[in-house]
Parts: sequence; structure tokens; C-alpha cells
Amino acid sequence: MGTRGSSLVEVLLATCVLSVGLVALAGGLGYAARAIEIGRRETIAFALAEERLELLRAAAARDWSAPVLSAGTTREDYGTIVSAPTFRRDTTIVDRTAPPCAGTAAESKGCKAMRVTVAYRLGLLGERTADLWTIVTPRP
Repeated sequence: MGTRGSSLVEVLLATCVLSVGLVALAGGLGYAARAIEIGRRETIAFALAEERLELLRAAAARDWSAPVLSAGTTREDYGTIVSAPTFRRDTTIVDRTAPPCAGTAAESKGCKAMRVTVAYRLGLLGERTADLWTIVTPRP
């Protein structure tokens, strides 16, 4: 004898399986949204670091003795970077006179190691950083 339709037990079982799947999907979407936000902020941080390095490289190409190229560390604190108030940027310049500097211009004037670290806060995950560095030699 054939039965038509589904029993109450089958409907409840299907509802439980579907509920577990939806809860897992919702949790996965939360992780995906958080990962996207981390990636977005990391991309901005590296762009800010690259922007600073490009500014320093351009200054070095124009005038090797420019004040912006003085050895030391400068900090742009949270809220001071106009286009990115939720980021902090540290720029460190070190004068070098030994290797890895090479070439006649570098031997007479040395070179500069430049490091830019951009920090940003990520809620409960704390502060994260992006770090870029380069070595610049004067033009001959």
C-alpha cells in the first residue's frame, strides 16, 4: 500500500538538517566579511607605505640633502593622515656608508635605508602593521 506525502518525522528531520546548514553558512559569511575587511585595511596600509616611499625617492632624486631625508624616525599618528585617519605611519631613515651601498656616487655620499611602517587597529584583533623598506643611493 503506497503512502502519499511525508510524515511529520521526515519533515522535522529535513528542517533540522536545513537549519544546521543555514547556521554554518551564516557563520562562514561572518568569517568572510571579516577577512574582506582585513584585506581592505591591509591594502590601504601598503598603499600608504608605498606613497611615503615614493615621496622620499622623489625627494632623493631632486636633492640628496633635503630635510625630509634626514636620518631618524618620524611618526604621523592616528588622525593626522588626511586621507586615512584610522592609520598611523612611522618613517625611519638610516644613513649608510658601507655595503650594501655601491658605486661611485654611493661611495662618496653613502646611501639611505628607508623603512615605512603603517599601523591600523582591527577591533578585537588589536593593531596590525604593514612594513615596506628600500635603499636609495644618490644619482651620480
